[in-house]
Amino acid sequence: MAMDFWKAQQEAKARTRLYIIAFFAMTFFVAFGLEAILQHFFYDEYQSSLPWFAIIFCTITFLYALYNYTMYQQQGGGYVARSLGARLVDKNSKNPLESMLYNVCEEIAVSSSLPLPEIYILDAQEINAFAAGLIPNKSAITVTTGALKLLNREELQGVVAHEFGHIYNGDMKIGLKLAAMITGFFIVLYCGIRLMQFINFRSRDNKTNPILFIAFALLAAGSVTWAGGSVLRSMVSRQREYLADATGVQFTRDPNGLIGALKKIARQTKQDMPTLGQPYAHLYFNHRSFWGHLFSTHPSIGKRIAALEGRKYLPKEDEDL
Repeated sequence: MAMDFWKAQQEAKARTRLYIIAFFAMTFFVAFGLEAILQHFFYDEYQSSLPWFAIIFCTITFLYALYNYTMYQQQGGGYVARSLGARLVDKNSKNPLESMLYNVCEEIAVSSSLPLPEIYILDAQEINAFAAGLIPNKSAITVTTGALKLLNREELQGVVAHEFGHIYNGDMKIGLKLAAMITGFFIVLYCGIRLMQFINFRSRDNKTNPILFIAFALLAAGSVTWAGGSVLRSMVSRQREYLADATGVQFTRDPNGLIGALKKIARQTKQDMPTLGQPYAHLYFNHRSFWGHLFSTHPSIGKRIAALEGRKYLPKEDEDL
């Protein structure tokens, strides 16, 4: 059965809008929910005519997210690649594997009618790749050394086409918005931890320091939004992966390359993607989920292969996620 790309794209966009709205709703709900708790249960320690905790929480979260998003916007997808330690591929490289990667990217750029992105190589032995950037003209594709060494040309073409699928469908912009929000949640959690380290638990009149309650609230809010944001990020990421698979097949006209690459990924045991890239974990195939399907940023390989072999966008068991 042929894949209905138009229907798939519309379905993916509708779901993504819902998840993005949920991100903002969760942020405000947690901020003002904890504000209400502080005002009601800790009135003696926290007295304020204005919802200062909610204001501080939202300000820190959104300002830090805006800062990261601005960096993505100004520096393009290469900013993410360089942040993870990747290096730019030279067009005239004498390395045969790098030359093959560059040629494959040029071929897919022509078949997809997209501008050629910056091409990076990340020194990691596992098979992995990701695309980043807010617009096609400032996008970047990163492929690991493991992918170059372990995949044949057809399989590499399938992987690269999948990443071009992310560019074509605008997944990069969505993904980096999510990354910006996740880092915003993390900085709130970090502020709470730092406050706990440096404040005195008792004020001068030997009462509990009111800043302590703010620190606990920041810890609680940061933890809840980090966890909730990670779940939402994973839900967005999983359904965009199926769409990128389908779009990649549209570019190559052959699912066998990507299927072969996925089968090799399923057999690999090496897991050495940078740990500092956790906010970007949804951009590449992530093996670090200790909480199973809920926090998994990618669908299971078996379901992706089944979708490709069945020429379907989304397996039935994932349609209601």
